[in-house]
Amino acid sequence: MLTALDRLTIYSVLCFIAFCALVLRSPVDASFMPLLGLSAAIIGIWVEMRRWNDVSEEHES
Repeated sequence: MLTALDRLTIYSVLCFIAFCALVLRSPVDASFMPLLGLSAAIIGIWVEMRRWNDVSEEHES
């Protein structure tokens, strides 16, 4: 089972890879897949951060 920090690290690496794929492509080979991957990774990071805050607040109480 992966911890929240592990999942956050995976989403961050995927975000970096998608960003590099978006930036390093030539305009001739333009595709929406890097944009889709980047947005999915950003959404994943956002969801993990929201869940992480909820879990940490439960442990403090």
